Amino acid sequence: MPKEVIMPALGMAQETGELLRWFVEEGATVKAGEPLMEVATDKVDETIEATASGVLAGVLAKAGDDVPVGQVIAYILAPGETAPLPSPPRGGEGADSGKAKTTPPDAAPLPQSEGGAGGGGVLASPVAARMAAEHGIDLAAVPAKGGRVQKEDVAAYLESQKATPADGRVLASPKARRLAEEKGVELSAISGSGPDAAVLAADVENWEPLPSSPQFGEGADQARSMAATGSEISISRGWQVMAQRLTESWTTVPHFYLVREVDAGALQAWRTQALARSDVKITVSDLLVKVTAIALSRHPRVNASWINGKIVANPSVNLGLAVAVEDGLLVPVLPGAEGLGLREIASQRAGLVERAQTGKLALADLSGGTFTISNLGMFGVDAFNAIVNPPQAAILAVGKIADRVVAVDGQPAVRPMLTLTLSCDHRVVDGARAARFLDELAGLIEDPLRALE
Repeated sequence: MPKEVIMPALGMAQETGELLRWFVEEGATVKAGEPLMEVATDKVDETIEATASGVLAGVLAKAGDDVPVGQVIAYILAPGETAPLPSPPRGGEGADSGKAKTTPPDAAPLPQSEGGAGGGGVLASPVAARMAAEHGIDLAAVPAKGGRVQKEDVAAYLESQKATPADGRVLASPKARRLAEEKGVELSAISGSGPDAAVLAADVENWEPLPSSPQFGEGADQARSMAATGSEISISRGWQVMAQRLTESWTTVPHFYLVREVDAGALQAWRTQALARSDVKITVSDLLVKVTAIALSRHPRVNASWINGKIVANPSVNLGLAVAVEDGLLVPVLPGAEGLGLREIASQRAGLVERAQTGKLALADLSGGTFTISNLGMFGVDAFNAIVNPPQAAILAVGKIADRVVAVDGQPAVRPMLTLTLSCDHRVVDGARAARFLDELAGLIEDPLRALE
């Protein structure tokens, strides 16, 4: 029987996945184990392999569709098999609206107009069918660019129906006219992508003016130009996810902060010795991962999580490392860091950072973190407060190592000092527990031999 291709669940809290692309065209042959499609979750883009060999058929979702987890989106057919036909919608389904999602094969509508004419025999994607049903559109009236009506075709048809051309005026939808007026843009300067070259709202939103002011001559910075013109800066899906998560953390997690200055002289000496004995480059971050993992193993409450109103102990220290990338912030994880040697930490950390910066992280690389370190010392930052990464209990913010005058045995001395800031979720960790952990960590940094105790 036909093998169903479903939207996979790649995370515990995942409800939907965005289909980024198919690696195999409909009607083409695919072998089991070969890349079939690429799916985006709230953490990473994941390549999904085919679970069977055969012909890809009955594709019900296209690139850009947001699909509920577990929903059938295509079939892989063996010789002689045919894809099941979608059934009419059951009563009461499709009533809720919001972000467009594909509908299951047994509920994919082929809507008709309110008068009951046309539409029933029109081939359309589930998303396009739902959009048409929600707006009372006869699919037979929607021009299709391909073999079947897609959601873009329905959207263009909706915009064209709203367009109000007049003598001497550019054909444009009301929303496009309003946006153009708000931006101070002449509609005649914008190329329309709608029917009969009508200017749509998306055309106005994506339009970029050419720099004309003398201050934006050749080689002028694009950011300055955008700031001067008030243009909206486009953001990636990854940045949107980061913004959403940090906003949720900042507004729901009761943060408090502890700050501690530590003498990094012994840490620097330790790194020098480690570099001399290892064929792997050892960084200050690697040393901090090592001592932080030890400190967390001795203070497990700081390594716990707040989940569903309860404090949950984590059996191992899975250290997340905040890595800045073009699309925002990623936190790949070193699992079982408390049991790793310094060379293992350095090697794994380098691999994670490289994969993060090249967009090759797997979902497993970003899952299961129990504590996070965010180091901005390499950017010259003295100290900062980081935002807790739920459900983790705390995050450690690390500044740069800088020579400062401090008191040593009652006398002024210049020492390499490091500022640590611990951000905590007060639901999991109180001030005393956090202070004891930070004191343990500071002691390990100033005297690494304590790690052997």
